[in-house]
Amino acid sequence: MPGKLIQVENLKVTFRTQGGDIEAVRGVSFEISQSENVAIVGESGSGKSVTALSLLKLHDPKQVDYPDGRIIYAQRDLMLASEDEMRAIRGKDISMIFQEPMTSLNPVYPVGVQIQETLKLHRNMDRAAARKIAIDLLDRVGIREPQHKVDSFPHMLSGGQRQRAMIAMALACDPVLLIADEPTTALDVTVQQQILELLKDLQRDTGMSVLLITHDLNLVRRFADRVCVMHEGQIVEQANSAELFRQPRHSYTRYLLDSEPESRIAEIEPGKDIVIQAENVRVYFPIKKGFFKRKVGEVRAVDDIDVTLKRGETLGIVGESGSGKTTLGMALLRMLDSTGQIRFREHVISDYREQQMRPLRRFFQIVFQDPFSSLSPRMTVEQIVGEGLKLHYPELNKTQRYDRIVTTLKEVGLDESALWRYPHEFSGGQRQRIAVARTVILEPDVILLDEPTSALDVSVQKQVLSLLSELQVKHKLSYLFISHDLRVVRAMSHRVIVMREGKVVESGAVADVFDNPQQSYTQELAKASIYH
Repeated sequence: MPGKLIQVENLKVTFRTQGGDIEAVRGVSFEISQSENVAIVGESGSGKSVTALSLLKLHDPKQVDYPDGRIIYAQRDLMLASEDEMRAIRGKDISMIFQEPMTSLNPVYPVGVQIQETLKLHRNMDRAAARKIAIDLLDRVGIREPQHKVDSFPHMLSGGQRQRAMIAMALACDPVLLIADEPTTALDVTVQQQILELLKDLQRDTGMSVLLITHDLNLVRRFADRVCVMHEGQIVEQANSAELFRQPRHSYTRYLLDSEPESRIAEIEPGKDIVIQAENVRVYFPIKKGFFKRKVGEVRAVDDIDVTLKRGETLGIVGESGSGKTTLGMALLRMLDSTGQIRFREHVISDYREQQMRPLRRFFQIVFQDPFSSLSPRMTVEQIVGEGLKLHYPELNKTQRYDRIVTTLKEVGLDESALWRYPHEFSGGQRQRIAVARTVILEPDVILLDEPTSALDVSVQKQVLSLLSELQVKHKLSYLFISHDLRVVRAMSHRVIVMREGKVVESGAVADVFDNPQQSYTQELAKASIYH
């Protein structure tokens, strides 16, 4: 039997704030054995990441108290270790990869230099030897042409490549424990699958243990040996993975498992009106080089695509990052220049100038992936939701606008008390409801939903999907639903188009495409995502 690698006993973490102390972690105890995969799951704010950061004492001591508990590693309590002692452990014995590599990697240094930094610090290597190992590590984590990519800056790599570079950095000194904090949340399903397989391969080669922090239950099901479920700073249930998914004991665990996307497809009446009819849509971006910026090529982001969208219908658009999903959606709404014909009802809007499009803008609305960055932090909810009314319904007086804002907020599950608050005072799910309210209040015909639930916990995701489904039925809304999560697309869409490198590789009814994919790329997507 593998021995115990690390033991956490009665861990408590308290944050000092101006409004008083907040106990983020309350008496958490668990252990990780050698070569074991342990997952900590729970919603945002449950204390998952705080617990993980505590293992390496990465919290700001000016803001955090560690009043109680023990973290036993190599027969010593890390809670009593000095900063110098912890510095010798971080990156060498225990490494960590973070959710968003773009914010974790230093933008002014090539990824190779950042990998070498760990080797120089912990192994006292010279530059040439460290560079050679950095190239080997990049090759080991599956980055092509590592001898060239070692000199690339983070912004020059794709999301999957950046995450692989982060893993290479974390593995530089052969740690015995790798802490992975939401390592695949922002990645496409195929890249997620590659990262999972990579971690499993590396674990098999090195024998390291992995502590996975996530809210993605499908990821846990595929990867973890044992699962700890956290809720409000406490572990409410611990069990091996198979047992927990087969027979959860705690009500909160059952609540999380019941939060998986359910089919919410509204029936469409036969012969329904066509809202958008697009033919041969192209969006090409020129590649310019030289002092005079002469065109030397082009990126075919959207290449000869036909789209039909009926009233009350949801069209799912799936594909990897860079496949052209969002570009297509923005082109259909005339937010990007394109060629080809785009018809909205009786209007051929592909021929319209901006001045002609302006009166039609209220019929096309967008809900973005991250509601926090899409809502102005300086505006109250009343101002955010009511902004479009002033522009598109100038005939309404102040009282009429106010009544309409209140009615719309109630429709999305928020009460009147939200009017005078700001976006930062709400949870992620509530902010997305505000974003939905901002679009619905204008009574649009088409809403572009660009990854609207990918940044949300599974339970909040289910609530937002339920809200979108209810609003679609009530207002006969048509959705362009962009996502890399096939489970969500399957739950919401009537039809789906699969995009790759600017082209549609497969399209049709959701069940036909996902249950019996004809193209190898669609088969790869379906295999990489557990959507049933």
